[in-house]
Amino acid sequence: MAFFQQFPKVEYDFNRQGVINNMVDIYRSVRPLQNFIDNTAAYTYYQVRNGERPDIVSRQLYGNQNFYWTFFIVNDFLHDGLQTWPMSQEDLFTYIEREYEGYAITTSPTITRNTDGLIIAHENSLAGKTPTGTTGLFQLGETIQGGTSGATGTLVKKDLDLNQLIVQDVTGAFLGDPTTLPTNTTERITGLTSGDFVDSFQAYKYAEAPHHWFVEGDKEEKPVTNAAYIVGGVPTSDLDFKSNRAVVEEINDERSRIRVIAPAYIEQFAEQFENILNA
Repeated sequence: MAFFQQFPKVEYDFNRQGVINNMVDIYRSVRPLQNFIDNTAAYTYYQVRNGERPDIVSRQLYGNQNFYWTFFIVNDFLHDGLQTWPMSQEDLFTYIEREYEGYAITTSPTITRNTDGLIIAHENSLAGKTPTGTTGLFQLGETIQGGTSGATGTLVKKDLDLNQLIVQDVTGAFLGDPTTLPTNTTERITGLTSGDFVDSFQAYKYAEAPHHWFVEGDKEEKPVTNAAYIVGGVPTSDLDFKSNRAVVEEINDERSRIRVIAPAYIEQFAEQFENILNA
């Protein structure tokens, strides 16, 4: 039973010339039936194995590949279709390499005050006032260059919360590593169009860069501000972070455990769904 075969059809004149076509009404929507929601015995869970497609899982569970559509009905996170189906490890690797290509460059801002205690500059800040008194730094789409490394790339995003410049299409490797004691290996980062500049503090491969910081030991991993990047934040020594790669992998792992209709109820569910859909 293919999914769209269950939908009612509507008559539609595409060219308004009197030629009527019978089209599937794809705008019909039915959520899980209440009697199935209340009956916990009607559901079970399935761990999607690496690379398994919905039709393969349907055949594994029901001996029939055509019940694949039920997975997208009974799992909220699958309502957006195949793009939210758990990826194979190979596809996941390719996705991360494509979506998180490039570097995330952070700075360590400092505040300069005058004799009256008023802030006159936010040096190395991506959002505050610069030494010249202007606000904000860099233009999206411009080429960013490392003064020491000579690395270049295109600025595609400024994340002010994480104090990151996201640079892609990179040639070379940007410098920034506060762990190289006694002195940090940094460099001047300059926008070749705007002329704006900051000094790097830490340069990450974008996939390995912090997605969010949290207080070390916090099981809920509530996001907090890192004082190394934003004045007034939590000291880095008290923090840990989860990388972009780790977050994507975690989401994919969570999506691999899907709720399914128990085999004993699948025919009944499909019949009732079709009846309501065509009512």
